[in-house]
Amino acid sequence: EEDFLGTIERGLGVFEEAAARARSSGLISGRDAFDLHTSLGFPRDLTVQLAQERGLGVDSEEYERLWAEFVRVSGQGRKSHAQVAVDLGGFARTDDSPKYQGESAEATVLGWVLGDEVVRRGRLEPGAQAAVLLDRTPFYAEQGGQVGDVGTLSGAGGVFEVHATERKGDWVLHFGEVSEGFIEAGGKVRAEVDPSRIDTMRNHTATHLLNWALRRTLGDHVEQKGSLVDPDRLRFDFSHEKPVGPDEIARIERLVNEKIRADLPVSATVMPLAEAKRIDGVRAVFGEKYPDPVRVVAIGTEDPRRQAGPEISVEFCGGTHLRHTGQAGLFKIVSEESVSKGVRRLTALTGRAAVAHVQDLDANIRRISQALSAPAAEAPRRIAQLQEEIKSLKKKLASGGGASDPVAAATRLLAEATDLGSGKLIVGEIPN
Repeated sequence: EEDFLGTIERGLGVFEEAAARARSSGLISGRDAFDLHTSLGFPRDLTVQLAQERGLGVDSEEYERLWAEFVRVSGQGRKSHAQVAVDLGGFARTDDSPKYQGESAEATVLGWVLGDEVVRRGRLEPGAQAAVLLDRTPFYAEQGGQVGDVGTLSGAGGVFEVHATERKGDWVLHFGEVSEGFIEAGGKVRAEVDPSRIDTMRNHTATHLLNWALRRTLGDHVEQKGSLVDPDRLRFDFSHEKPVGPDEIARIERLVNEKIRADLPVSATVMPLAEAKRIDGVRAVFGEKYPDPVRVVAIGTEDPRRQAGPEISVEFCGGTHLRHTGQAGLFKIVSEESVSKGVRRLTALTGRAAVAHVQDLDANIRRISQALSAPAAEAPRRIAQLQEEIKSLKKKLASGGGASDPVAAATRLLAEATDLGSGKLIVGEIPN
């Protein structure tokens, strides 16, 4: 109750600011309502109710658009292809151990699921969409926060493009369509995972390092609350009562990048669950059910049973990982936000995506530096000066300074304007 009331108290101040901005239009923006909800935990219904009490509305269309994008990026609400209402008991269990051995494997097509029908013979013709079952596969099926692999199944008759890979019980389903020729039940195919899988592996290994660095920086109270790992980025949700500050972000990045530069070994060991739980510092997701035996991924040692401790990351994990941390290249945190009360979220990039992000930041800093006619290191101080100058101008204008002589007012604004090289930027209002 105290936490909720505290949330409401914090949100009321921000709501009043949003309501003040909405007085001219009579409508609180969807962005303001969205930010109140996602950043401060302020219920949308309460925003609508308070707005109505003040004779205002809420831009629901904009809110819904922002919320839909938030859900998409968060990976929530994703419909699973694997929720197919069919019985796959007539097929042998899929052997997916090749996913840890490489990115390709020879396999046999056992059949496929077409709508709500299980097919064990015949062909899939060009353009046909289905979920193909193989006797063995190197494809990783979406699980544990890691997205499923994409790639191709190539046989003598044609090519099947795999758009998603998901698990249903003991079977792995390869969702996609025939792009060339045909795919035949009983036929041999070469299953090849798309090269983007290495980027997913970079992000997954970096997620384990991030989990370790968070505890080193914020404390042992940090517990994983969720994650999403795909080729583009990694997202990690964890328990923490307040925002992670800039200095803490910098330390977390430094710790992770130090482990990457050290090019540490990344090992995977299958062992009895009871034995794995006794490893010093082992981490597991609270509430998650793990198989017995369990796969243990360790960073910094070849065998966590012989070597473990605070400097080594050890987690229960069935995902695909790098062989050495140096393959991650670079780690860069790009956002920090609230998910819910007591849960924060970090989004980060690795490898090529991290390099591209840093290059974009550098380019923006260069443009800012050029606009300010100041070195990049001086940009924050120069921007602060400009903000103070703008405040001063607003005060002069509010008090009527220069109202009797518009030409003099314009001259002062020009004198205090920002030099852009080829021109000047004038911020202010000339009275009368």
